[in-house]
Amino acid sequence: MTLSDHVKKLLYFKTNPEWVWYDDEELPHLTEKAPPEAVESYNYWKEYYEEQKRTGIIKY
Repeated sequence: MTLSDHVKKLLYFKTNPEWVWYDDEELPHLTEKAPPEAVESYNYWKEYYEEQKRTGIIKY
C-alpha cells in the first residue's frame, strides 16, 4: 500500500459529515448512515489510534 493509499483509507470515514460525529474529547464516532467502506476506514483508523495511544509513538 502506498502512503497515499494509506492516508486515503485512514481518513475516508471523515469525508462525509453525515457519517461521523465527535464527542467532547473530539474523538470521531460513526453514525448509522456510514456505508461499509466508511466502517472499514474507521476501523483502520481506530487500530492506528489505539496503537499510538498504547505505544506513545505517532506514525503515519
